[in-house]
Amino acid sequence: MTVLLQTLATGVALAGLYSIFAIGLSLGWGLLHTINFAHFSFVLLSAYVTYELSATGGWDPLTTIVVTVPLGALLGLGLQLFVTTFKIDVFGTLIVTFGLFLMFEAGMAMQWSADLRRIPAELNPYFTSALVIGPIRVSMLLAISTVMALVTCLGVWWLLQHTATGRGIRAFVQEPEMAAAFGVNYRSLALVIAGIGGATAGLTGTVLGMYLSLTPTIIEVWIAVVFAVVLLGGLANPIGVMGSAFVIGMVESVTRQFADPALARLAALVVLIIALVFRPEGLFKRLVEEARE
Repeated sequence: MTVLLQTLATGVALAGLYSIFAIGLSLGWGLLHTINFAHFSFVLLSAYVTYELSATGGWDPLTTIVVTVPLGALLGLGLQLFVTTFKIDVFGTLIVTFGLFLMFEAGMAMQWSADLRRIPAELNPYFTSALVIGPIRVSMLLAISTVMALVTCLGVWWLLQHTATGRGIRAFVQEPEMAAAFGVNYRSLALVIAGIGGATAGLTGTVLGMYLSLTPTIIEVWIAVVFAVVLLGGLANPIGVMGSAFVIGMVESVTRQFADPALARLAALVVLIIALVFRPEGLFKRLVEEARE
């Protein structure tokens, strides 16, 4: 029983990490029609900033969010302004942001080289400590990221459902001409969503900066699982992102515990393929359905 409870707790913790990583990508794809590969670069850059401020500046790693969150928001805003100014379509954003991803990767390799970078253990107590509840032991860092994910996803859901900004965004996605006729300024509201998505990238970067040994290519191993969370969760659906992250986190945790840890990511992707065969729209519906021609 203890092993099972520990496995479930680890799955929940992984779900929190995946949720906070995927929410910004889901919002951009579902509401702004931007398939943003650069989101992964924003995360990694923020992770390196956390490393630098902690390892060389002596900051508490968690406090670096006061830098990484605004940095991520600015990067998200800059990308959205670029996409809007040049009227880039959905497929075009995939190409452009993939190019940005490669440019960021090369730039970070020049700045930090290919050597492993990790915050020293004595400066990163969140990585070495654990939350203990009875027989269950969970990394303190993963527990913190789970709380962050809950606050972020529920906050975004509330914004979209219960504020004028959210109603304006949803109205424009559903009926753009009618929304514009009623004075909805989609360009301004889109910047809000882009800023939020970028801010979540900064927050994720701080968590990964405390969690991983960093190299310029380390973020590549996260691409498949994060896209799996987005596709299963339904675009622009914060609650769906949490639900799909829970499914994938549990699959990985159970596979690591009772099978081969090396197969954990593969098992998660197999679940994605099976789910999309039977439910191409994902396990959860997108929050905002687009207007039909």
